[in-house]
Amino acid sequence: MKYKIVATDFDGTLLSSSKEISEVNKKAFDKCKKHGCYIVGISARNLSSIKSVCDINIFDYLIINNGTYIYDVSNGRGEYLDYLNPDVVKDITDMFIEKSNGIDYCGVNKYYSNKTKLRKVRPFHLQISGLDEVDEQVARINIFGNSNEDVYEFKRIVDEKYPDLNTITMLDTDLNSDRRWVAINPSTCNKAIALKKFTQEIGHKMEDVLYFGDATNDIEIITEVGCGVAMGNAIDEVKDAANDITVSNDEDGVAYYINKIINE
Repeated sequence: MKYKIVATDFDGTLLSSSKEISEVNKKAFDKCKKHGCYIVGISARNLSSIKSVCDINIFDYLIINNGTYIYDVSNGRGEYLDYLNPDVVKDITDMFIEKSNGIDYCGVNKYYSNKTKLRKVRPFHLQISGLDEVDEQVARINIFGNSNEDVYEFKRIVDEKYPDLNTITMLDTDLNSDRRWVAINPSTCNKAIALKKFTQEIGHKMEDVLYFGDATNDIEIITEVGCGVAMGNAIDEVKDAANDITVSNDEDGVAYYINKIINE
């Protein structure tokens, strides 16, 4: 196998629509490891959220919160690449908390949902009534609108006031809906930047990476790696940017493609 790093997004990609990693995908990773590959999970999720859906020992490294934090699974240590300026977090909150359907603040360990009504409060996902209840550095903000028109307008406003921030609209491909939200990260961070830093640190290049993704925040990686693969359920923009397309996340698309190239 010519690739030295097999990296994958989580939701809509490695995880099924029921938010599980299949045994088929796990066995495909085992095959990759026997070929000397690193297995890297890359997600907008934080560390606690990833732990809630899988055994993280499947992976060698995790890149979380859309590229703001790199976590070495074997030694249980992580590195912040950057986080949002607290003054900017407060200003964005003041601008949108009344107009929006809710704001999430994402740290390494917890999500804090301000105004959004949670169906289930979990140890890592807390309902809060104000920004002062967030007790860690904020790596990412999600702003939810009542409509896609709201979301695009929120993005326009943020881009205009803070052109250096990394601001994208997101869509959950597991849902039969086109509802989007705005995700905001530091200007110095996205999935591709973090992956490039990781590859350099272990003595490899982006050309050595096989990557799987499905959503807007996967496009930058897909266009920079040796082989970027879109899931069968991916949005059209990802499919257009990809080198190849596999079957959907509910058909074990990651394993399907890995097995194909190993057999070749």
